[in-house]
Amino acid sequence: MRGSRARERQTEDEAKRRAEANERQERRAFRQAVDEIAMAMGETEAKAKATIERSVAALGIEMAQALRHEVERIEAVGGMMTVDGSRRRTPGGVYLLLLKQRMNEAGRKDELKKILTG
Repeated sequence: MRGSRARERQTEDEAKRRAEANERQERRAFRQAVDEIAMAMGETEAKAKATIERSVAALGIEMAQALRHEVERIEAVGGMMTVDGSRRRTPGGVYLLLLKQRMNEAGRKDELKKILTG
Protein backbone atom coordinates (compact mmCIF):
# COMPACT_ATOMS: atom_id res chain seq x y z
CA MET A 1 0.00 0.00 0.00
CA ARG A 2 2.78 2.42 0.90
CA GLY A 3 4.62 1.64 -2.32
CA SER A 4 1.60 2.50 -4.44
CA ARG A 5 1.16 5.85 -2.66
CA ALA A 6 4.82 6.64 -3.20
CA ARG A 7 4.48 5.77 -6.89
CA GLU A 8 1.37 7.93 -7.17
CA ARG A 9 3.16 10.84 -5.52
CA GLN A 10 6.18 10.34 -7.77
CA THR A 11 3.94 10.23 -10.87
CA GLU A 12 2.16 13.40 -9.75
CA ASP A 13 5.49 15.14 -9.14
CA GLU A 14 6.74 14.14 -12.58
CA ALA A 15 3.55 15.41 -14.21
CA LYS A 16 3.87 18.69 -12.32
CA ARG A 17 7.51 19.09 -13.43
CA ARG A 18 6.56 18.36 -17.04
CA ALA A 19 3.74 20.89 -16.91
CA GLU A 20 6.05 23.54 -15.46
CA ALA A 21 8.66 22.81 -18.14
CA ASN A 22 6.01 23.11 -20.87
CA GLU A 23 4.83 26.41 -19.41
CA ARG A 24 8.39 27.78 -19.37
CA GLN A 25 8.87 26.66 -22.97
CA GLU A 26 5.62 28.35 -24.04
CA ARG A 27 6.63 31.60 -22.29
CA ARG A 28 10.03 31.45 -24.00
CA ALA A 29 8.43 30.89 -27.42
CA PHE A 30 6.00 33.75 -26.79
CA ARG A 31 8.79 36.14 -25.74
CA GLN A 32 10.90 35.08 -28.75
CA ALA A 33 8.00 35.71 -31.15
CA VAL A 34 7.37 39.17 -29.67
CA ASP A 35 11.07 40.04 -29.92
CA GLU A 36 11.33 38.77 -33.52
CA ILE A 37 8.27 40.73 -34.64
CA ALA A 38 9.41 43.90 -32.88
CA MET A 39 12.86 43.61 -34.46
CA ALA A 40 11.43 42.93 -37.92
CA MET A 41 9.16 45.97 -37.59
CA GLY A 42 12.01 48.13 -36.33
CA GLU A 43 10.18 48.85 -33.08
CA THR A 44 12.38 49.56 -30.08
CA GLU A 45 10.14 51.69 -27.86
CA ALA A 46 8.52 50.01 -24.88
CA LYS A 47 5.01 51.18 -25.84
CA ALA A 48 5.29 49.73 -29.35
CA LYS A 49 6.72 46.46 -28.02
CA ALA A 50 3.86 46.23 -25.50
CA THR A 51 1.35 46.63 -28.34
CA ILE A 52 3.08 43.87 -30.28
CA GLU A 53 3.07 41.68 -27.17
CA ARG A 54 -0.68 42.18 -26.75
CA SER A 55 -1.23 41.42 -30.43
CA VAL A 56 0.70 38.15 -30.16
CA ALA A 57 -1.28 37.23 -27.05
CA ALA A 58 -4.57 37.89 -28.86
CA LEU A 59 -3.70 36.36 -32.23
CA GLY A 60 -1.42 33.57 -31.14
CA ILE A 61 2.17 33.11 -32.21
CA GLU A 62 1.45 31.54 -35.60
CA MET A 63 -1.04 34.19 -36.73
CA ALA A 64 1.18 37.04 -35.52
CA GLN A 65 4.17 35.55 -37.37
CA ALA A 66 2.02 35.19 -40.51
CA LEU A 67 1.09 38.86 -40.19
CA ARG A 68 4.78 39.73 -39.86
CA HIS A 69 5.58 37.76 -43.03
CA GLU A 70 2.84 39.61 -44.86
CA VAL A 71 4.37 42.94 -43.78
CA GLU A 72 7.76 41.72 -45.02
CA ARG A 73 6.24 40.82 -48.41
CA ILE A 74 4.64 44.27 -48.66
CA GLU A 75 7.94 45.93 -47.75
CA ALA A 76 9.79 43.83 -50.34
CA VAL A 77 7.64 45.23 -53.14
CA GLY A 78 8.02 48.86 -52.10
CA GLY A 79 5.94 49.23 -48.98
CA MET A 80 2.57 50.85 -48.43
CA MET A 81 1.67 54.51 -48.67
CA THR A 82 -0.42 56.35 -46.11
CA VAL A 83 -4.03 57.16 -47.01
CA ASP A 84 -3.17 60.69 -48.16
CA GLY A 85 -0.21 59.38 -50.18
CA SER A 86 2.27 61.78 -48.58
CA ARG A 87 4.70 59.14 -47.33
CA ARG A 88 5.37 55.44 -46.90
CA ARG A 89 4.06 53.68 -43.83
CA THR A 90 6.63 52.29 -41.44
CA PRO A 91 6.72 48.49 -41.16
CA GLY A 92 5.14 48.85 -37.71
CA GLY A 93 2.40 50.99 -39.23
CA VAL A 94 1.72 48.36 -41.88
CA TYR A 95 1.59 45.69 -39.14
CA LEU A 96 -0.97 47.73 -37.18
CA LEU A 97 -3.07 48.43 -40.26
CA LEU A 98 -3.18 44.74 -41.19
CA LEU A 99 -3.88 43.82 -37.56
CA LYS A 100 -6.82 46.23 -37.47
CA GLN A 101 -8.19 44.87 -40.74
CA ARG A 102 -7.93 41.24 -39.60
CA MET A 103 -9.45 41.89 -36.20
CA ASN A 104 -12.35 43.92 -37.66
CA GLU A 105 -13.03 41.26 -40.31
CA ALA A 106 -13.14 38.61 -37.59
CA GLY A 107 -15.51 40.70 -35.47
CA ARG A 108 -12.98 41.04 -32.66
CA LYS A 109 -13.27 44.81 -32.20
CA ASP A 110 -13.26 44.63 -28.40
CA GLU A 111 -10.01 42.67 -28.44
CA LEU A 112 -8.56 45.15 -30.90
CA LYS A 113 -9.32 48.02 -28.51
CA LYS A 114 -7.50 46.17 -25.73
CA ILE A 115 -4.50 45.59 -27.98
CA LEU A 116 -4.27 49.21 -29.05
CA THR A 117 -5.00 50.90 -25.74
CA GLY A 118 -3.36 48.49 -23.36
